[in-house]
Amino acid sequence: MSRLTADELEDIKQRNPIADVAAGYTKLRKAGGKLLGACPICGGRINSGRFEVFEKDQSWGCYVCVDGGDVISLVEKVEGCDFRAAIDKLGGRVEIDAARQREIFEERERKRLAREKTSADYREAERKRLFRTWKGAMPIHGTVAHAYLDGRGLQLPDHCPGLKFLPSAPYFHGEEIDERGRKSPRKIHTGPAMLGAFIRPDGKFGGLHMTWLNATTSPDDLTAPGKAEIFDPDSGEILNSKKMRGSKTSAYIAIVLREEPKRLVIGEGIETVLSVWTAMHQAGRDMSDMAFWAAGDLGNLAGRANKTIAHPTLKRPNGQPQRVPDWFPDPDDPGLKIPDSVEELILLGDGDSEPFLTECAMERAARRYGFEGRSIRIAFAPAGLDFNDVLRAA
Repeated sequence: MSRLTADELEDIKQRNPIADVAAGYTKLRKAGGKLLGACPICGGRINSGRFEVFEKDQSWGCYVCVDGGDVISLVEKVEGCDFRAAIDKLGGRVEIDAARQREIFEERERKRLAREKTSADYREAERKRLFRTWKGAMPIHGTVAHAYLDGRGLQLPDHCPGLKFLPSAPYFHGEEIDERGRKSPRKIHTGPAMLGAFIRPDGKFGGLHMTWLNATTSPDDLTAPGKAEIFDPDSGEILNSKKMRGSKTSAYIAIVLREEPKRLVIGEGIETVLSVWTAMHQAGRDMSDMAFWAAGDLGNLAGRANKTIAHPTLKRPNGQPQRVPDWFPDPDDPGLKIPDSVEELILLGDGDSEPFLTECAMERAARRYGFEGRSIRIAFAPAGLDFNDVLRAA
């Protein structure tokens, strides 16, 4: 196949809407104006919100694979084929006359200019909104969020810069339309929430990790609340009590922060990292040279993979193996910015996540962040358990 022109590529994409192609690989459902499904590459529950199709931009994204792209890349990743084979599966090139070329070029430029005009401004406006929320939140010690963690056997460091508490946080899901036809986010719940601040590689605030908690009967009632149960008012589905807003890519939540740590512990979730800190604190371990970070999710901890591989056991609905991110990091993705002072990096893998996917992610992180003079340790919780289960059992 000779090299495709930009016009020919655009023509292929227009002939193959991303939603139609993705629906051939996984069952998609509309939720709050979004198209969500189980990721056809790494798998997962349909209600996990990990795989999303963006019809407006004709693209897709997975928040565990930390990957995405256009319809061609989707076919490549799912089918495990190269670019040429993906083009063939999408119908191949067709002859384009001058009028069609002009139409494709004008449409492509219109979309590009519109995206550039709105995306950067929107992201920065969202970041500023979230930062105002963070600045207005309370220190976490002595709050409902502190009681929630205490109820899970977790202790808090005296200084925990990455966590705060908001007594009343709105939970938005879907859209509502007013009498003039204007769309706006639909608020379906308000309640107390634990906040975690994502810090970007440049040291600036990037976004929020939010966990909604059960409301208490009175401000003085701090008896171990749990996570809030929030229901979709349309379907009755129980929604995730956790949300990550803003940008978390290559960012971290500081559970314990050090200027130049020699040892660094990184886990997927806040409670995972706090469980390990609590266990070490209770054992009287010296942690004066240690920092503890939460990455938010497995994909952000490990960074983007260079390619995908067939899962040894999981199958797609058509019987073919699911494709998952492999052990090798994408060289164009730096991942988390690990301080140069770190001599020992400890990566935490929960045992209740999909084992093969987690093992690949941990190995990928070790390859990404390792260099001569730095030791990498990978600690896995027992199968079927997370580190908080282990702590509470002990």
